[in-house]
Amino acid sequence: MVDVVVIGAGAVGCAAALHLKEAAPELEVLVVEPDYTYARAATGKGTGGVRQLFSRPENIWLSQYTLEAIEDWDRWGAVDGGAAPELNWRRNGYLFVVGEQDLDTLEANFETQQRNGVAAEWLDATALADRYPELVTTDLAAGVLSTGDGWLNPKVFFSVLRAKTSAAGATFITDRVVDFSQDGSAVRSVTLASGQVIPTTAVINSAGVHAPQLAAKIGMQIPVEPMRRHEHYIETSADVDHLPFFKDVYGLAVHAYRQGISIGLVDFDHPGGEDFTLDPTDYPDRVRPALVERFRGLGELTLRESKTGLYDQNRFDGNMIIGNWPGHADNFFVACGFSGHGFMHALGVGRGLTELVLHGQYRTLDLSRMGYQRILDGRPYGEEGVR
Repeated sequence: MVDVVVIGAGAVGCAAALHLKEAAPELEVLVVEPDYTYARAATGKGTGGVRQLFSRPENIWLSQYTLEAIEDWDRWGAVDGGAAPELNWRRNGYLFVVGEQDLDTLEANFETQQRNGVAAEWLDATALADRYPELVTTDLAAGVLSTGDGWLNPKVFFSVLRAKTSAAGATFITDRVVDFSQDGSAVRSVTLASGQVIPTTAVINSAGVHAPQLAAKIGMQIPVEPMRRHEHYIETSADVDHLPFFKDVYGLAVHAYRQGISIGLVDFDHPGGEDFTLDPTDYPDRVRPALVERFRGLGELTLRESKTGLYDQNRFDGNMIIGNWPGHADNFFVACGFSGHGFMHALGVGRGLTELVLHGQYRTLDLSRMGYQRILDGRPYGEEGVR
């Protein structure tokens, strides 16, 4: 018998287990993960960005909680008396830009961000051109720059999170959850691929792109699927270390990286599926034209590396789904559908899940509008503007 079974040892699963052990050290928390190389997981494959430029307050709050850990890295990142490893935190800010047609949305989002304590600047087209002469601004109306945001080495951050979780007393095993037993509206046990049956009082399903299949076993229909994304490392002959993390409404995302930039152009119409194949036409046919249309003065562009990863894409509204299904699965809590925001929000989600498990309600950040009920009710709660 264990108190809580956490399915998935990625960033969200580890954050949940860590917060559970910190809140109630006496709990027996078991984390089940089939592959600790994370070869097919989202964890460790992202850009490591942490931003507050969201239109929904919940996403802003979650990013702010992660930023607290980053600002306190020397202490937070130290495990068992060791020094915190170098995080490579680059606080260049995030810059969202729009044309005239999206100006009202950007302005409304900017007002939301200011109300929620985001340090951000409004830049009109002239200010954008003055601040970032590399940026082609002829079709732009304005941008918002969040000066406290940035990006880091996600593998370093996650390695510390995993080490902290283990040091706190959570147990990790290598296995796969394949089924559950229920008694009324409660899950009573978890069945593993090895055949072991583990009685439990609560389950957290943070299995990423595999979370929907597991949730379906207890009747929860979750509109989340894996969606392939490409990321390309481009070496530039010009110095671009000062550039912020740039994003526009069309899915173009560019940030300074190594001796150049890392760039992706999200294809939100990708049909989905667990596909890691590398499309050799993605950079020359889609990404490079978008890059040269938006930026100038980068010098010679040399493609050095291309890779793919997966978003656990929420096709309903693009925001995470967190919580249980009251009356049907009271002690079964899901956390999935982050659509590219899982890494930056994992800490706050882990704390929220802990509050739901221990107290039945949120006590710090109210994430109830991100709950499963909105899926049942058909009430989208997605981001507005740049995603």
